Amino acid sequence: MVTLGAQHAISLLARMLLAPGGTALVEAPSYPHAYEALRSAGRRLVPVPVDTALGWDDDGLEQAFRRGRPAMAYVMPDFHNPTGAVMPVDQRERLMAAAERQDTVVVADETMAELRIDGNALPPLAAYGPAVLIGSMGKTVWGGLRIGWIRADEALIRRLVQSRYAQDLGTPILEQLIALELLGSYDELLRFRAKQLAEGRGQLEDLLHEALPDWKVPHVAGGLSTWVNLGAPVSSQLALAARDRGLLLGAGPRFGMDGVFERFLRVPFSYPLEDTRLAVGILEAAWRSLDDRVPGRTDFAPALV
Repeated sequence: MVTLGAQHAISLLARMLLAPGGTALVEAPSYPHAYEALRSAGRRLVPVPVDTALGWDDDGLEQAFRRGRPAMAYVMPDFHNPTGAVMPVDQRERLMAAAERQDTVVVADETMAELRIDGNALPPLAAYGPAVLIGSMGKTVWGGLRIGWIRADEALIRRLVQSRYAQDLGTPILEQLIALELLGSYDELLRFRAKQLAEGRGQLEDLLHEALPDWKVPHVAGGLSTWVNLGAPVSSQLALAARDRGLLLGAGPRFGMDGVFERFLRVPFSYPLEDTRLAVGILEAAWRSLDDRVPGRTDFAPALV
């Protein structure tokens, strides 16, 4: 079913699969608008940790399925947003097996899956069980092209179509025609995007290592951003200081629940070099303006008042 982007797809599935007060398994950190869609009717969210280096917490996944008995699980197994992690094959198998035992519908967000820079593609979750797959052209082509989709078995799609009419009457035709035209050169477009993102990733890593060497910058294999460890719980303060200087970035807690992830900052590498260089310069100035609010650091310039 064609939707108005991936967010629309998540909302449609959440409304249909989750009864009032139902439980949904989610990753932590995760895409913040997915949290919003799942919470929109008071849904209970059970988080499973995802780490840039270690990936998904195996024990956490098992416990979340066993204790939470979620009706729905929302996961992003390829170039996870924001950590960039990729779920290995054996873990995909265990995830789908655990979901089957608890009769949980797994919704796999594939919006980042085609933004591969390095390595080979892994089979989608649907290769290991009856997963529902959602995607979008907003990340691969252009954020202004509000075209997404849900791939599932026919029975589920029919239910989605019927339940959708209470909210909207369909996806605009013009945008679908534009998307159809782009599909004719889609492989070429993805190759171009991979080259563009590889250059952006390398430039961002070099600039951050030079300007802010204490930060831990993961080397991700795809996606649009990297999940930087600042080494101190000041992400919200840093984001505010950067905003005052004209740079808008989502602080770490934006991607979690209950104010966690203050040590992390999602930094995109999908912009032109000059924009990235300017952004890193602003981040460096904002970081130094935090002064003594960063524990263990004494090499800051005086904060400007």
